[in-house]
Amino acid sequence: MSLTVDIFEEPMVYQLTFDLDIRKWATMDAEVKKAVSSGWESIKYLNDDGTALSDDIHKLPDNCGGIYLFLLKPDLLPQTHRYIMYIGRAHRATSFSLRKRCRTYISDDRPKVHRMIKRWGKDLYLYYLPIKGTDDFIDKVERELNRVIIPPCNTRIPGYYVMPDEDMF
Repeated sequence: MSLTVDIFEEPMVYQLTFDLDIRKWATMDAEVKKAVSSGWESIKYLNDDGTALSDDIHKLPDNCGGIYLFLLKPDLLPQTHRYIMYIGRAHRATSFSLRKRCRTYISDDRPKVHRMIKRWGKDLYLYYLPIKGTDDFIDKVERELNRVIIPPCNTRIPGYYVMPDEDMF
């Protein structure tokens, strides 16, 4: 029995580092913790073949800002196998909204975000939390969640240095 191997095929194993600082979990701002403790909704981000936005994108509010996160859910172990990949925010400006901001990620050219969508898009879910508060409060929530959770595809983490994604030489 012979085995044929295509040496030019791209490997499907990807390495991604998750930093878990359990000391930060206990230091989450109480106001933020209360704000994010309920009200989350979710949709599958891309369609089943991963080539376009899910039809459910229209469910996101178009009249407010808020917080969103991309969650990788391969569901190999149902309800338990999940990774928070990215956390972001949308201000409540009249020309922008939670829906409009989240739609832009399918064509985002930032290296970590682009790879996240390309590699895991079929298994990415978008969780979103509409926030009727001020843009300053939305910024505070995003900053605090990134500080405490340290998602691997975010590049700006408060109080944490993330190495650049580009090669230096």
